[in-house]
Amino acid sequence: MQNRVWAEVSLEAIAHNYRLLSARYRDVAAVVKANAYGHGLVPVARACVSAGATRLCVATLEEGLSLRKAGLSQSVYPLSALLPEEATDCVRADLTPFISSPEFFAAFAAAAKIAPIPARCYLVLDTGMGREGMDSPELKSLRENCPPQVEIIGIATHLSSADEDDLLPTELQLFTFKAITRDWEGLHSVVNSPGMLRLASGGIRRAGAILYGIEPYPGALEECPTLPAMTLNARLTLVKSLPEGATVGYGRTHTLTRDSVIATVPAGYGDGWLRRLGNRGFVVVQGQRCPIVGRVSMDQCQVDVTEVAGVSVGDTVTLIGEGITAAEVAQWAETTAHEPTTLLNSRVPRYYTPSTT
Repeated sequence: MQNRVWAEVSLEAIAHNYRLLSARYRDVAAVVKANAYGHGLVPVARACVSAGATRLCVATLEEGLSLRKAGLSQSVYPLSALLPEEATDCVRADLTPFISSPEFFAAFAAAAKIAPIPARCYLVLDTGMGREGMDSPELKSLRENCPPQVEIIGIATHLSSADEDDLLPTELQLFTFKAITRDWEGLHSVVNSPGMLRLASGGIRRAGAILYGIEPYPGALEECPTLPAMTLNARLTLVKSLPEGATVGYGRTHTLTRDSVIATVPAGYGDGWLRRLGNRGFVVVQGQRCPIVGRVSMDQCQVDVTEVAGVSVGDTVTLIGEGITAAEVAQWAETTAHEPTTLLNSRVPRYYTPSTT
């Protein structure tokens, strides 16, 4: 059966990217949360492990358990705050959570009492993100009263603005972190993808977008040329001629200024294809960029293929790839570069080119 829309993921590109990052920076953790930014949690994690990764970062308990069920024994770090009732499963699966509250720490310590070895964790310091993390007195209290069944292996924080032109807020966060953790032992974790590329900071470096060849900020791939790992394709389902003055799509937001050939791409926001791309995004048909006209609807969008000769039903159209990057799609949609691949849902099958590592 031929697919209406599908993604092709190069595991070799991801393995290459991990090798490149780990050669340039020490202690790189592969961030595979959110279904590996839409690329596929378990296949991507295995590709990274085959390339030498010993640390995998997730967001949720379920993601961590999925890696364990897949047989991956490497260190798995849930980065986001977990619920206290998730602490027992976290300990049983030997996950290493980034802990942001005394409440979860207490639940984690209670669950660890029956563990055969001390349960490991990071404590998260809020240095200005205003999201997860604790203040300095809370960290000090947990450190001084840490029970023997818990091993605090490091302190972490998250940078709010490392992808911005103004690095002063980031430098202030780093200053705060270093001042508070000066006498703390352990391998700390501070930088994300943009921080890794732009800042001289040690500890565990959390490679997210850059691992997938996605620019976390403009010019990032010039500094660290990782390879895009995903191509998103579809097959045209309709090709029709419309006269000058005709309108296209919901709300009649696009009016044709000439007699035109309009093709239907069976990808819409029901697949995770961003609705904001209507009247501003492009796709590639037979090697030529064609504009998306009218609103992107739930199951399809329309493109103007008037300038492309011989377009017919069944032709392959490329939404990401062939010169269109995820970052460019995000720019058209006025969103973060993480969204175009991450939002793709289970209606879009993934096909994998194996890693040769």
